Amino acid sequence: MYFGTGGAADGTGQAYACKGESIVSIQPTLVTTTTMLVATTDEQIDEIVFTHPDTTTTSGHKCREIAQAMAEGANASAHVNGITDMVDLDNSIFYGNLKFITGVSISIAASLDY
Repeated sequence: MYFGTGGAADGTGQAYACKGESIVSIQPTLVTTTTMLVATTDEQIDEIVFTHPDTTTTSGHKCREIAQAMAEGANASAHVNGITDMVDLDNSIFYGNLKFITGVSISIAASLDY
C-alpha cells in the first residue's frame, strides 16, 4: 500500500509504503482528520494522518470510508501486480472513493501511547 504527501516523494516523510496486514488501527482524530497506525518490523508504530472535509453533521465522519478503503486495498494485493496506490497526492491517485482526502502527513516510528 502506497501513500504520497504531495511533496514529490524526495525527502523523509513524503512517501510511505506498508503491507495491509501491518495496519493496527484507523481512528477519527479531529472532525477533519483520521489517523492510521501501522506496526513496523522493529515493534514501533508509524502514523499516517489524513486530512479531509468535516462531514460529521451530514454524512458522518470520513473515518469509516477511509477504513473501508484500507481494508479493500489490503485485500487487493493478491489481485494487483505490484503495489496498491492508496492516496498519492503527487500524482492525484486515490484508491476507491478516497478523492475527498486533501492532505497526508507521515510520522515514522512515532512514540505513541495507544
